[in-house]
Amino acid sequence: MENNLKTLDYTQICVCANLRKKTRAVTQLYDKLLQPTGLKVTQYSMLANIAHQQTVSVSRLGEILQLDQTTVTRNINILKQSGHVELTRNPQDARTKIISLTDKGMEKLNEATPIWQTIQERIIADIGIDQYANFYDTLRTIQKIIRSYDEA
Repeated sequence: MENNLKTLDYTQICVCANLRKKTRAVTQLYDKLLQPTGLKVTQYSMLANIAHQQTVSVSRLGEILQLDQTTVTRNINILKQSGHVELTRNPQDARTKIISLTDKGMEKLNEATPIWQTIQERIIADIGIDQYANFYDTLRTIQKIIRSYDEA
């Protein structure tokens, strides 16, 4: 066993490094194809989730997307400056900012969704629906395992 450890190339088998590399490649593809809309995939995902929720707090959006508050705030500010979202104070708690889509934001989401959908469908078709379902299940399993580490 000890001999195997000496010859093992950790840079090639590291779960974190491998997921990050593959995620960067996928993110770059989505960003490239969404470029005509002026959105990055993170911003598209935010718009889609805000539309789904109708209104959502900054902290809740971070929980949904599993992003830290700084990343959410930075991207929401970009979307706000572009006129795609508006921020209002929660009437019950003035410390809480509520995000909602503007008409311009809904138009941008409608412009970007067919591009996003084409990418999704192409990747799933190239992988195969069964392989994609297995991949998705594996990612969910990894997420559950990691959550269990936090609880321990």
